[in-house]
Amino acid sequence: MLLPRLYERAAPCLRVPNLVSCCFLLFHNPPDLMHVTDNLTKRVKRGLMWAAGLLIALIVCYNLLSFRAVLKDGTSAPRDPETGIMLGAEPVRIDRGRRRACVLLHGWLTTPADFGALPQALDAAGWDVYAPLQAGHGTCPANLRGVTADDLLCTARRQYCEVRERYDEVALVGFSMGGAIATIFAGDEAVDKPDRLALVAPYYAVRHHWHYVLPARWWSRLTSPVLRYAWRGRIGVSVNRKEGRGEVLFYTAFPTSADRALFAIRRRMIERAAPERVTMPVLLLCSTADHVSSLRAAEDVFARFPSADKRMVVFNRSDHHILHDYDRAQAIEAIVRFLEPDGDGKH
Repeated sequence: MLLPRLYERAAPCLRVPNLVSCCFLLFHNPPDLMHVTDNLTKRVKRGLMWAAGLLIALIVCYNLLSFRAVLKDGTSAPRDPETGIMLGAEPVRIDRGRRRACVLLHGWLTTPADFGALPQALDAAGWDVYAPLQAGHGTCPANLRGVTADDLLCTARRQYCEVRERYDEVALVGFSMGGAIATIFAGDEAVDKPDRLALVAPYYAVRHHWHYVLPARWWSRLTSPVLRYAWRGRIGVSVNRKEGRGEVLFYTAFPTSADRALFAIRRRMIERAAPERVTMPVLLLCSTADHVSSLRAAEDVFARFPSADKRMVVFNRSDHHILHDYDRAQAIEAIVRFLEPDGDGKH
């Protein structure tokens, strides 16, 4: 104790800074570090327990809200009492006994209503039109549970093959997920290929936004074990034109397991190298304002098409649902002209 007393008397004379004095005193009178560590550990554990409890509460609340949205989708929308299909979501079938037909494949969680006025325009141009309703779609979101990529591909393949057998000339038009499926069929050597292929905002990858932080497929893997349903509300309507938002029929909530089917379709397209075997004339329509499908991915796949007759039209006013948005008239005209023998189609 002698040394600290001498230092206390000498410090004012030597003008030693207070910081040095504090350090000297702490060295000779160290705090109880074990006690500090124990308190810190207890606080950290308490904080982690509160965070875990809050996370569990949020997961439970989210599951309840999304399940409520599923029930609402299954009961609120008017539907056919016999088929259970929402009114306006029915498959399109325009059969006038012509020699050529067009098959339309709609997008994920939506219905043949994705195509807007295109079926009527094709009918007026002399095409029979078929747009099947995909498995689990257009009825109730709960029906999507257990639907796999094989189920979606089989539904589309069945309708396409039936039309292909009946008609001399068949064109295939795919929107969003339907665009990826159409690309698979167009590059499948085991299927009688379509004569022409038109793709509208095809899903080749999800467009990444900064607030996603992680890729969309990673979120699907992380959340599906704890979240049974995902809720997206009216955000799912990717239409800039206000009047067009009510024209799109879709699920506001869906089973998280349905994500796996969507990602599996994209993976299957890549694994089979389908784009490299697309040799028929191709028209691809996309938009720089599309917040769902990646424009860069569409450009990459388009570059891989070996077709000698391929064209790409890029709009800048429409969101994902181009056929309901500001550029709908130009998009429909481009598709009809591409398919017409006396137009830009050059049959």
